[in-house]
Amino acid sequence: MKMLQKSILIGLVWVGLPLGASATDIDDAIKAATEHYKAGELSKAIAQLDYASTLLRQEKGEQVKQVFPAAPSGWQAEDAESDVAGAAMFGGGISASRQYYNDEQRFEIQLMMDSPMLQAFSMMLSNPSMIAMSGGKLIKIQGIQAVQKLDGDQLEIQFLAPSGAMISLNGDSSAQSTMLALANAIDLKKL
Repeated sequence: MKMLQKSILIGLVWVGLPLGASATDIDDAIKAATEHYKAGELSKAIAQLDYASTLLRQEKGEQVKQVFPAAPSGWQAEDAESDVAGAAMFGGGISASRQYYNDEQRFEIQLMMDSPMLQAFSMMLSNPSMIAMSGGKLIKIQGIQAVQKLDGDQLEIQFLAPSGAMISLNGDSSAQSTMLALANAIDLKKL
């Protein structure tokens, strides 16, 4: 019963995480984790470190939103969004996305980083036979090997940035030239 109460409390703490944590919040959580560790309170130390790492991921998530290019002429873009997952959920990680649209077409750029799930994609991308078997076509984005898949009127382009972030563009195949132009305009140095 005590473990259940602790799990509920930790869950409530996660829901109530501040969106704009300060360096002091992060420092305080690390300091508290160290104190709990020295006192032999390992569960509390882990909870504080998880809290600090989530605050850091939130900060990184806000920074990552800056990599998305502006909407080209004749197009509009929604505000970029980011989300973080703690280590307990899918191994952790940061995701961000931005929607682009005009009167007739729509597509989305998504990125995921700092997640162990990316290893599987990395292995697939390094195997051209798997890409061909899955219906993909190899192309280059910013000099990086990428996979392009066409499914009816939907186009998907995926590649790994040098930082290890996976970038996906999904949308109307009729917007292919715009999708490729924006894929080549993503600021990979900010990742």
